[in-house]
Amino acid sequence: MPISFVMSSIFFNWLAGAVDSVDPTVQAALNPNARVFEVSARAAPHITATLIQLPPTETPRQDPSACQNCSRFHPAGYIAPYPLDLDTVAPWTATTFGEVSAIELASNGAVALRVHFAEGLGRDGLQLRVYDPPTGVTFGPYSNPILDSDGTWWTTIIFGDSIGLEFVRSGGPGDVARLPTIQSIAYYYQNPPAADPRGSCAHINVTCESDWELEANAVTMLSVVFPSNAVAGYCTGALLNRSAGDFAPLVMTANHCVGGNGGQSTANSTAFVWGFETAQCNGVAPSPNSFPRSDGSLLLKSSPDNDWNLLGLYEPPFAFYYLGWNAGAWPPGNSATGIHHPGGTYKRIAFGQSAGGSALTFCDANGQNCFAANVWNVQFSSGHTEPGSSGSPIMDSGRLVRGTLTGGPDECTISHYGRLLEAFPTLQPYLSNTASPIYVEASYNGFEVGTAAQPFNTVFEASFCVTEGDTMRIQPGSYPAPLTIWRPMTLTVDGSGVVNIGQ
Repeated sequence: MPISFVMSSIFFNWLAGAVDSVDPTVQAALNPNARVFEVSARAAPHITATLIQLPPTETPRQDPSACQNCSRFHPAGYIAPYPLDLDTVAPWTATTFGEVSAIELASNGAVALRVHFAEGLGRDGLQLRVYDPPTGVTFGPYSNPILDSDGTWWTTIIFGDSIGLEFVRSGGPGDVARLPTIQSIAYYYQNPPAADPRGSCAHINVTCESDWELEANAVTMLSVVFPSNAVAGYCTGALLNRSAGDFAPLVMTANHCVGGNGGQSTANSTAFVWGFETAQCNGVAPSPNSFPRSDGSLLLKSSPDNDWNLLGLYEPPFAFYYLGWNAGAWPPGNSATGIHHPGGTYKRIAFGQSAGGSALTFCDANGQNCFAANVWNVQFSSGHTEPGSSGSPIMDSGRLVRGTLTGGPDECTISHYGRLLEAFPTLQPYLSNTASPIYVEASYNGFEVGTAAQPFNTVFEASFCVTEGDTMRIQPGSYPAPLTIWRPMTLTVDGSGVVNIGQ
C-alpha cells in the first residue's frame, strides 16, 4: 500500500546514534546490533513437494588462452528459458497455518540453481520459502519482495542439483492467490575447486589468519545473474563504513560484477552470502547453504572507469564489521592484503605489496567483453586471486580499503584493483561528508548528492545516504519505488502538499 503524508514530519522511533563528521580516511567499525543467523531456526518443508525435472545442466567450455588481463568475474552458469505455470502442476494442501503448495525443481549435473519468476510475486498475499531439498535449510519467507522494473524476481541461490519452493496462502474466504509463473532458470555448472593445485601460489584459508577475523567478517560472496547475456556467476564484495555508529548497509564491489551492462537489474537480483568460511583452519569445506543471505540491492553509484560501484542492501547484512577506507594516493611498497571468495568458494586471504598504478584493458577468459580501468597493481607474495574474487577489497598497512579487484594474469603474480582514489568523487555523496539534511525531489535530473541544489530523485536512494538519526526533506510528489526503512531517520515534507511513497 502507498504511504501518504501531509504532516510536517514522520519519525521512525529507534534510538538514534551520534553522527560524527568524517574525512577521506574513514576507520573500520564494529556494529553491536548485527543480525544473528541460526540454521536450527529455519523451517523445513511442511508437505511433500511435487518434483519437476528440469533439463540436464550443460557445461560450456572456455578457452582461457586469449586472456591477458582477465577480469575476475566468475561465469559459472547460464540462464535458459523455462516457462512454467506452477498453478497447472502443483496442488494446494490445507494445513493448520493455511494452504500450502510445494515444488522441487531438479537438474542433473547442476551444482546450484536459481529461479526467475515472471510476474509480481507476493502482490496478492502469497508467501514463499526457498529451501534446499536434501537438508531442509530454508530462506525467507518472502512475502512482498522488491521486484525488478519489469515485475520479475529472482530467488536466492540454492547450492546442489535441486531447489525447493514452498508457497503459503491464507486459504480463507476470498483468497484467490495464484502460484506464479516461472520464466527462466539459472543453471550453475562449475564445481568450485576443492583445493588450489599451484604450489607456492596456493590459496590461504582466511580462518588460518585469526588476526584478520574482523576484516573477513565484512566480506561477502555475491551470486550474480546477467539476464542481458544469459550468464550467471560469482563475485565478492564487502561492507564499507561511513561514520561511527551509522552502519548504513553499503557494499563495495566491481562495476563489471554488478552494474556494467546489467545495470539495476543485476543489482536487484544479486544474492549476498555472509560468513562463508571454514569453521577451523584448513577445515572441511562447508556447505554454502548453511550460511545466511541478504537478497537484492540498489545500485547507488558507479564509476566504470575505475571499475567501482556502491550498492545499498535491501536487507540488513549478517555481519558485525564494516571496513574502513582511504581515498588518497597509495605509494608503492606498502603492504597489501586481499580477502576474497575465489570461484564461489569459501573465504581466502592473500598478502603482498602495492606496486603503483596503471590504466589497463580487461577482458573475459575468451578475450571478449573488454573494458578499461584505472587500477592499483598489487604484487602478491603468498596467496592469489582468481575468477570469483572480483570486487573484493585490497587493504593497505592500516587495513583501509584502497581498491576493488578488477583482474589480473591467470598466474600467481600481479592482480589489479580499481582505484578508490579516482572513483571517490562519484562515490563520495554516500561515503563522506554526506548532506545534512538529505533533500529529495522527484523531478531532479542530474548528479544526485542530496543537497537542496542537487537532490536525490527517489526516496529509496536517499534512504541509504541519510546518516543514522538525521532527516530527509521530501518535495511533494509521487515516489513509486517501495522500500523498507530500518535505520532511525526523520522524513519531512519539504513544502506544502502530499508525498506518496510506495506502489
